[in-house]
This record gives sequence, C-alpha cells and structure tokens, in this order.
Amino acid sequence: MLVEENVSLAKLTTLKVGGLARYVCTVASVEDVIEAVTFAQDQALPFRILGGGSNVLAHDTGYAGVLIRMNIQGIRYEETSSGVLVHVGAGVAWDELVRAVAELSLWGLENLAGIPGTVGAAPVQNIGAYGAEISATFVTAQVVDTRTMETVMFQKEDCDFGYRDSVFKHNRNLIICSVTYLVSSEAKPQLGYSDVAQLVRDGVDMSTPSRIGAAVREVRAKKFPDMRVQGTAGSFFKNPIVSSDTFATLSSTYGAIPSFAAVGGIKIPLAFILDRILNLKGYTRGHVSLFGNQPLVIVVDAGATAHDVDVFAQEIEKKVFDTTGIAIEREVQAL
Repeated sequence: MLVEENVSLAKLTTLKVGGLARYVCTVASVEDVIEAVTFAQDQALPFRILGGGSNVLAHDTGYAGVLIRMNIQGIRYEETSSGVLVHVGAGVAWDELVRAVAELSLWGLENLAGIPGTVGAAPVQNIGAYGAEISATFVTAQVVDTRTMETVMFQKEDCDFGYRDSVFKHNRNLIICSVTYLVSSEAKPQLGYSDVAQLVRDGVDMSTPSRIGAAVREVRAKKFPDMRVQGTAGSFFKNPIVSSDTFATLSSTYGAIPSFAAVGGIKIPLAFILDRILNLKGYTRGHVSLFGNQPLVIVVDAGATAHDVDVFAQEIEKKVFDTTGIAIEREVQAL
C-alpha cells in the first residue's frame, strides 16, 4: 500500500477541480484495502473509495480524510457451460476490460465501450449506454465489508441494481475489490438504440464486438469533450423518469418527446429537454458550460472552482424544474 499526504484532488478527478486530500492510500490487493481502512480508523478519519475519478465533484476545501485509490489489477477468463466468466480486478480501467473482451470475440460489453472509470466503480452506478447496462452481464462482486472487515461475495440479486443505482451507492462500508461478468462467444449484438441503429443504416460494419466498440467510441467522441484537455465528468445528470401523467402533460405542451419505458415510469432524455425545450445547449456561465454537442455534459475550463461547478449545476436544475416541474438528479457524486 502506498500512502501519500496532501494530494491534489484536481489531479485525481476528471472535472479537474478540488482542494487537497489529507491522505491517499493506493491499494493493489484485498489485504491493502483492509490495511487502508485500518489506517483511516487508526487516524480517526473518514474514508472514501476513488477509482478513475470520473464521477466525482471534489470540494474546494479538499477531503479531510483518507481516499482509498483502487488499483487492484488482473483479468482472468473461465469457460463454463453458460458462457465465459471474466474475473476482473476493481482497479482495471473499464474500457481496457471492454477492449480485452472484444478482442477475444466475446459479446456482452461492447455497447459500453469508451465509458471512463474503473471496473470497481461500474456496479456502483450500474453504468449504461446505448441500450446496455452492466447489470445484464454482472454475476458477482468480491466485497470488503468495513463494518466487519470480512470479504463477502455479492450475487446479482444482492445488488439492488436500478437506473444508475445499486446497493453499493448507498452503503460506503462496501468496497468492491473484484467483479465477475458473464460474456458469450455467441453473437448477441444489441443494435436497437437510436445512435447505434443509425450506424447500421449508414452501413457501418457492426459484425464483431470490436467493431461495435470502435463505432460506439466514435459516437462518444463526438458527444463528449476530451477529458485530457477539458474538465468533465461525462454525463453530469441522470435522465429523469416521470409518470405517464407528467409525460402526457409535457407532450401536450411541447409536442413529441423521445421516451423509453423504465421501471417506475417513462424515461425522458434530459438532453432533449435542455436542448429543444430550454435551448441551453452550449450555455455558459464563467468557466463552466454545457457541452455544445451534448448538453447533458458539463465542461469545466481552467480557472473554475468546484463551487462554480456546483452553482452552475444548481442553476440548470432550477431552470429544468421551473419550466417542466421535473426535479433532475445528478449522476456525479460529491466528495
């Protein structure tokens, strides 16, 4: 375990804002995780887990505790009668896993290509894109429960997966150390989502997992800013799920609105609301803006603070609520 003091959170998060973390413990094994938690307890300090830092808004005052930076590596394959089990360390970059699986012509993760972050963070948010969610291929997670310091296995039914939600999101005592996914050598392309379906109509070769992954990355590259250049967390907000009555009212007021069936109601693309209803695509306040190609994304330029980002997000939330009556939620978590 590597322990560092007074580390810049702006350098550890993709929004590129935030003060200093009192301690950062980089862990490479389950034993390191337990040691890091014990270190925090010995210091009488709180702790949080940090993966790739792509879904975090760090505070300007920093974090007066111990950040446990996940770096458990390794990908191992196991053939079974149901398909191929892929056992992956929580510190593996998510897109590294997607590429590795696709290169072996294994199906199941290709629509999730290009998503930033780590394998351990993926189940927390139940990441999803282009008609797929990781809960569809998730089998188990090896988890350290910091209340008992025991290592336990979480089955899919234990995880309470929902739209950008899981049991891990609400229980910070649960630290994911590795995840097992079930993929298949049998071709199972998911090409129904609008952007993907358009690629098929355009004649793009989508015959293999690698080709689908490459095509999805190209689509994402047009919709998201380059994280190496600008501060961003990808999609900052969740797409709202509304009741059928609310959807009918919105449709009667604003005309045809894209929608998807969802647990608990009807999911509406927030980008449609921000762009077509509120005309906010590219909206800018100081050093913070909504991305011109995808208004669901907040872009942070040099000179911005975490406070600037938070105030900007609150302004967007208020504009949406005042116009539509919808209270939108953030995907990004505060640190």
